[in-house]
Amino acid sequence: MEPSPSSTTGGAASPFRRPPSRPVSSRVSSPRPSPVAFGPVPDASLAPPVPGAAARVGAATATRPAASTGREMLARRRRSGALWFYWVAGLSLVNSLAVLTGQHWRFIVGLGITQVADGLTMRSGHGMPVVALVDVALIAGFVLLGRFALQGRLWAFAVGAAFYALDGLIFLVVRDWVGVAFHAFVVVMTVRGLDAARRLS
Repeated sequence: MEPSPSSTTGGAASPFRRPPSRPVSSRVSSPRPSPVAFGPVPDASLAPPVPGAAARVGAATATRPAASTGREMLARRRRSGALWFYWVAGLSLVNSLAVLTGQHWRFIVGLGITQVADGLTMRSGHGMPVVALVDVALIAGFVLLGRFALQGRLWAFAVGAAFYALDGLIFLVVRDWVGVAFHAFVVVMTVRGLDAARRLS
C-alpha cells in the first residue's frame, strides 16, 4: 500500500512540497540568452582612414592657410606703408603751427620744405598768407596720397615716395643727418608698401 501525501488542515498544499519539474525536452530546446558584453566603447576616430582621402584633405587645408597668411602679410605691409603719408602730413602740420607760434622745436619726420618756408616767413615777416596756403596744399596732398595708397593705388605710393625722397635732400644740404636718416626710413617703408600693393593687385 503506497503512502499518500499528507495534507494540511483545510486541504491547502504543503509549503514543503517540491514544484513539478519541467520535461527534459523543454529544458534542452529553450535557447539561453546571449551574455551581455561589457567594456569600453571603441572610438570612431580609431577607425582606419580611407586611403588617399586624408592626404587630399590635409593638402587642401595646408594650402588655404598658407595662401591666406601670405595675403594678410602683404595687406598689412601695404597699410603700414600708406599710413606713413598720414604721419608725414600730421607732423608737418604740427611743425608749421609750432614755427608760426614762435616755438623752437620740430618733428624730423615732417616735410622739410614747409619748415624752410615757415622759417623764412618768420624771419622776414612777409608772405605769411602765401606760406600758409602752400603748407595747407602740401599737407592736404599727403593726406590724399595716404587715402589713395590705402586703396591700393600704385601711383600714390610712387608719387609720395619720390616727393618725400626729394624733400630729404633739404636735410642733406644742411647736413641734418638725423633728418636724412628718418626720411630714408620713411621712403623705404613706402616702397615696401608699393611692392606689397603691386603683389596684391
